[in-house]
Amino acid sequence: MKAQNDLSLWNIIERLQRRLERQGMSPANTDRAITLALRAIASR
Repeated sequence: MKAQNDLSLWNIIERLQRRLERQGMSPANTDRAITLALRAIASR
């Protein structure tokens, strides 16, 4: 298996989405949570 060394923003977001969904969060709630987090970061 290839090591995940890609630290691009897109890769980090995708990994976070997969992790949240594995922990039981619905895809819609995952998208909403990530959107809110990105907006909070962008507004700083």
